[in-house]
Amino acid sequence: MPLEDYQYITYKNVDGVAVVSFRETVSMFESDKVEGVGKELIDLIQAKRYTKLLLNLSNAHFVSSSMLAHLVKVLRKVQEVKGGVRLCCLRPPVMDAFKVSSFDKIFQIFPDEASALKKF
Repeated sequence: MPLEDYQYITYKNVDGVAVVSFRETVSMFESDKVEGVGKELIDLIQAKRYTKLLLNLSNAHFVSSSMLAHLVKVLRKVQEVKGGVRLCCLRPPVMDAFKVSSFDKIFQIFPDEASALKKF
């Protein structure tokens, strides 16, 4: 059952992992919304105390460079608390953006939630 206390993301707890989905595609590239998404993801780590995040990017048709930067910030915050971030369900254009920027070397990327959850 998703927990509904954020504007841009939803999440559910699966065995201690925050499985995060994004409410809408525009939140991945409009600058003011990107900032909001970043703050909400950081809040999951700092306020909700999650150390494991699985980001389901199935709603993302495009990811801006600003959003990629926020994802790196989230990764660093999680690494500070000895946790991990996994990504799943990337559409081909989003996966291409990760490959071109070499972010596919920074993040562990999986085809679906089930395979990603097994790697925590």
